[in-house]
Amino acid sequence: MRRRFGFLPSNASRSFKLWASMPVACSFATLIALGTVIPNDTTAAADQQRDGALSDVIAQRGVASNPMADYRLGVRDRVRVQVFEWRPSRDEVYSWNALNQVYTVDPAGKISMPLVGVVNAAGYTTEELGMIISRQLMHRLGLATQPDTTVEVTDFRPIYITGAVEKSGEYPFAAGMNVLQGVSLGGGLFRNSALAGLRLEREFVSTVGSYQALEQERQRLLARKARLDAELSGADRIAFPAELQTVSAPQAIESTSSVMAKEQSVFDLRRRANETQLIALDQLQGSLEQEVKTLDMRVDSQQKQIDLLRSEYDGIKRLSDKGLSTAPRVLGLQRNLAELEGEKLRIESDRTRAEQEVSRTKISRIEYQNKRDNDLTVELQTTEARLQQIDQEATVNQRLLAETKSQAIASPLHLVTTGGTTPDGSASLEPKIHYTIVRQVSGGGVLNIDATEDTLLQPGDTVKVDMTMPATSKDSMSLDAVLRSQKPAIQERSVQTTPISAPPSMVPSTVFPAPDHASLEPVRADVLRPD
Repeated sequence: MRRRFGFLPSNASRSFKLWASMPVACSFATLIALGTVIPNDTTAAADQQRDGALSDVIAQRGVASNPMADYRLGVRDRVRVQVFEWRPSRDEVYSWNALNQVYTVDPAGKISMPLVGVVNAAGYTTEELGMIISRQLMHRLGLATQPDTTVEVTDFRPIYITGAVEKSGEYPFAAGMNVLQGVSLGGGLFRNSALAGLRLEREFVSTVGSYQALEQERQRLLARKARLDAELSGADRIAFPAELQTVSAPQAIESTSSVMAKEQSVFDLRRRANETQLIALDQLQGSLEQEVKTLDMRVDSQQKQIDLLRSEYDGIKRLSDKGLSTAPRVLGLQRNLAELEGEKLRIESDRTRAEQEVSRTKISRIEYQNKRDNDLTVELQTTEARLQQIDQEATVNQRLLAETKSQAIASPLHLVTTGGTTPDGSASLEPKIHYTIVRQVSGGGVLNIDATEDTLLQPGDTVKVDMTMPATSKDSMSLDAVLRSQKPAIQERSVQTTPISAPPSMVPSTVFPAPDHASLEPVRADVLRPD
């Protein structure tokens, strides 16, 4: 047995703990029976040498295989200190009640004790801290011998649980606690966590689908608006906006080109129908006007016949007055004259009706043009109103996407493309749990340890629980990447504009650079990638 100053044999710590439960006074023979060795006096230089050697040993030690073996104190640990001194003159053990208290290691790693002063505690075991307190007390009070000090931990510093648990936070540590017990303090794993992960995916897919549908409808409305403007202005072609002429995604080229081709086809059909209607009205008006001219000529011809018959009647009337002509002949001429005048009135009536038809045709043409312009104007106003509504709905969808992404970023759940399988070979919907212990080591470093449910914890450990969800589709990895990206999903890709060739019946207009919203064309989830 060694008797160097400040060093106790292996059974010394057990003796100190027995002292704590013994009466204050006991006989020296009792101490000898317990195997306690009273340390010899030594110099302060020897104490400094031992403290330096003790620090070297502490710096060289790593993480022990047994987490609680040689446990070293840390910030927020609470320790109970008991100091005893053997007084041979009285043949008793004296208890320093003023020092026998519970102390908390402060943020600087120290404890403050009366008579002893500030003592470094962080990084030392309880045995080492007891020896330091004994030496410092002996030096400050000038004691002849070093008192005996026992230190035991009453409350360990807390552990921290975070990740896919019901309630993250700090929780008290108990010796022998493992990962599963620590997670249970946090309420256990997420309830219905599989549904929670799938809900984010479902919300994202639904919102992106709604946004894409709105964008497709917006493209159709823009093409329709361009067609209506062309019809109202009487143009012979549609001037489509630049954002429809240039797109960034290959799959959008075909869709946009098809929309423009259909609108151009509708424009051509309606233009031909309008021209046919106007031509028919013009032809009807021309026919009626020609009929009016014909009736005018018949009226003139009838008038000439009346004038000739009237001349003949006047001559026969003069002869009849002189007795040179018979009365029946005069009456016959009068009858013929009356018939010609009646025919003239009938022709004039037909001419009046023909002129009225010409006026009605002109009015019908004007009404047709006005009705067409009115219908086009109403349709244009409805299209513009729907465009404004779509812009508002798109803004709402963008905000919903941002909210879904913020929830995904804050959520510990991840989507994967490959998961486990059930006994029947189908994809398993059971989440995969991964535990990581973040532990601070000497020197201020941090050690990440892959753990299982049975891994033992140490005070101050942080347990991170990651839950990986099985994929529900081949696009799940893309969805998870988009959900966790920091930029809006629709605007996070660089825009590469590609001109779209106009349909054969269209005259291509000038291609301009796409505006900002040209990057919002419909896209599939599998082509969305974060920056």
